[in-house]
Amino acid sequence: MATTEPNVAELRSDFRRSYSDQRLTFRVREGDETRFASWTGQSRDGKKHAKDIGSAPFPWEGASDTRIRLADEVCSFMVDLSTSAVSRAALNVDGTESSDCEKAAAVGLYLRWMLQTHLQPDWEEELRLHSEYAAQYGWSCLHVTWDRCYAQVPRRITLQSLTGFLGVNAPQQFEALQAALRDQQEYLADLLVASNEGLTRKKALKHIKEVAEKGETMFEMPEMVRNRPSIVALRPYYEVLFPPETQDWHRARAIFRRDYYTVAELDAKAAYGEWSQEFVDAVKKTAGQNSQVWDYGLSPVIGETERIEERSNLIEVVHAYSRRTTENGNPGIYLTVFSPYIEKDERGNEVYAQHELVTEAGDTYPFEVFTREKTRRSPIESRGVAEICRTWQNEYKAQADQIFDRSSFDTLPPLKVPLRYGQRIKIGPGVQVSEQRPGDIGWMEPPRRGAELAFELMEHIQERTDRYFGRPNAKVPPVETQLRQQAYVHRWLRHMSTVIGRMWHLCQRFEDDERFARVTGMNMPLPRDPGQFDLQLHFDVRELDPEFVDKKLQAISQFVLPEDVMGIVDRTKLIRKKLQVIDPTLADELVTETAEASQQMFEEVQSQTALMALGNQPKFVENDPSAAIKLQFLQQIIGNNPKYQQQLQQDEQFQQLVQAYAQNLNMSVMQNQNKTVGRIGVNPNA
Repeated sequence: MATTEPNVAELRSDFRRSYSDQRLTFRVREGDETRFASWTGQSRDGKKHAKDIGSAPFPWEGASDTRIRLADEVCSFMVDLSTSAVSRAALNVDGTESSDCEKAAAVGLYLRWMLQTHLQPDWEEELRLHSEYAAQYGWSCLHVTWDRCYAQVPRRITLQSLTGFLGVNAPQQFEALQAALRDQQEYLADLLVASNEGLTRKKALKHIKEVAEKGETMFEMPEMVRNRPSIVALRPYYEVLFPPETQDWHRARAIFRRDYYTVAELDAKAAYGEWSQEFVDAVKKTAGQNSQVWDYGLSPVIGETERIEERSNLIEVVHAYSRRTTENGNPGIYLTVFSPYIEKDERGNEVYAQHELVTEAGDTYPFEVFTREKTRRSPIESRGVAEICRTWQNEYKAQADQIFDRSSFDTLPPLKVPLRYGQRIKIGPGVQVSEQRPGDIGWMEPPRRGAELAFELMEHIQERTDRYFGRPNAKVPPVETQLRQQAYVHRWLRHMSTVIGRMWHLCQRFEDDERFARVTGMNMPLPRDPGQFDLQLHFDVRELDPEFVDKKLQAISQFVLPEDVMGIVDRTKLIRKKLQVIDPTLADELVTETAEASQQMFEEVQSQTALMALGNQPKFVENDPSAAIKLQFLQQIIGNNPKYQQQLQQDEQFQQLVQAYAQNLNMSVMQNQNKTVGRIGVNPNA
């Protein structure tokens, strides 16, 4: 690994070792069978048949073989809990220094816009898929990168517009350009390629000749259509793999991501110079091949013997991220793109599409891994829901099948008849059965307490499952349920905070100041100091209970705020928190940042002062909580404007209006103080 040259043979060997461990493939298969309620001999009607099983079914032909989805229910609950926690969580951005408050507010506003608007709907979809994988397999992985996507946009180019592409402005330069169109077309083509990323020399020369001959050409210019952070949820053991000896994710020898491309996507990679043309031409021949020889998982919509060939026309490519030493002797993360089906070309050289240092990754892999539990260091030691409750689901199914079969037994139990009747008796609605002697024919008595015991066992299994995973259950103490839910949510939000932090790091490297200023509404560049802010998501699962939320808000208003005589409670943050608890959407729509709110208040007082200078009556407000700040703004506005000061001395009407406006604000200040005095008996500001 102490070389920057790609060793594709070594990476390919590690890749094969990553999926050849039979212990992992067995766990995947077993987990999929449990969650998707699939087993050998399963029928579509939910009954046991000899033709499906291959032998006589127990207890009889057509007995119950129902699908119990206990693991699927728990997985869905875990997914809903984690995604709801992210959507309702408060994103706190704190600066490392006291002077960073204004910048932290701007960063928080920008990140909320990015997650809730700019990255939608990809953010929610990938996040839900990420939580699905984590619940089922016990761990999941997010690939966090910066996504730049170009599209070819056709434009009509004439001789006049061509001057702009080549930077020709002066008249003498224009004349030289006309001469060059006749004699130096290859030189102009080189200039056009240099000023337009992604344009090949062959196409540029063609456009130059068309302008020289016809006076115009249709020029396909590459235009950026997407420039933003990107997250992709990777399915464990399928889309993301690593050598089996890996213990610490960020210390792995290599991490592999499998992906599939169409022919058009590969051609675009070669056209923009991302991948070599030789590799693209070679890998096209592997279309339809894939590593399904080790794909032992199941699809939730297909049966045991069916298969969906969803990759028939796709080309599998492996992205290998490996830790190597750079040319300067420093550790770095390198990306090598290769095909698992092509080893060497005709000359015996290694074939790969790309090999480069991933500069935006720093010294860590561009992946963030979440484990449902932490019992060992290796992420694959984390157990999924299906693995934990597999036997519980089987126990539940056994009782459910028993109840169904018992109901069939009760509906039509076996008949006790003398041997002389044989099989001649037919049983059905309205059928008459003849007896030679009274009591010859009778129903066999079924076993006692069969159904009652089954229901008790099913209820016990449900309680055990809910207690373990933190699902609400009347027989489980609410405190215990909340404790388990909060522990999982805390672990999940800590992971998501790291993901958002990595995305912010990418924004600091690739985002432009113009969009940051436009989104935040603040005239400041994007802060690019790498350790300037701490990002944290926080959510209390008790806030899902409306009664708890109501009591919590009442306690703050009745007991906390009245005793805050020193003003240590930040009212702005408190209002935001209250709105987040009530409705996170309202919090984002209604609450403005501190700097923006102060600016709006200042502009309001400034507008009122201008109206009074024109002789108009100001707007009077009763019990204005911001009256003290508005009084300060009024003094500041008049004190900094000589015309207002002169008008106060000469215009009696303006003077009276200002006095009335100030009296209204002072009254609000006094009323707020009187409330405090009435509660504590003294004026804390005296």
